[in-house]
Amino acid sequence: MQIQRIHSTIGFNNKPEQANQQAQQKPEFIDKLMARVKNQRDINDCVAVPRGIFKAYLWIMGGFGLLGISSAIPTKLNPLKKTLIITGNIMNIISAFYFAKPFAFKGASPTVEKN
Repeated sequence: MQIQRIHSTIGFNNKPEQANQQAQQKPEFIDKLMARVKNQRDINDCVAVPRGIFKAYLWIMGGFGLLGISSAIPTKLNPLKKTLIITGNIMNIISAFYFAKPFAFKGASPTVEKN
């Protein structure tokens, strides 16, 4: 009696080695995008940003996002609208603190450590 291995492939004619190679070679979205970019340095380039500046950008994007959402809310929901406006402005003030921290506030923790 001859015993054969059970293969978990989709097609009957595919060998398991071919199925594994096809699964490994399947291009992802970023691969398709990289193939169409003329300058490869645009994708592989990396810019070092201090952590405080990055936090400031996150806070300011969140603040202006909330302000944009609040402008789309009708006046019937005035308490929600005012809450979003106040929260968005507070987030923008926090982003201003992170932007100005290395210059204006000498007692605050440093934005960039040189170690």
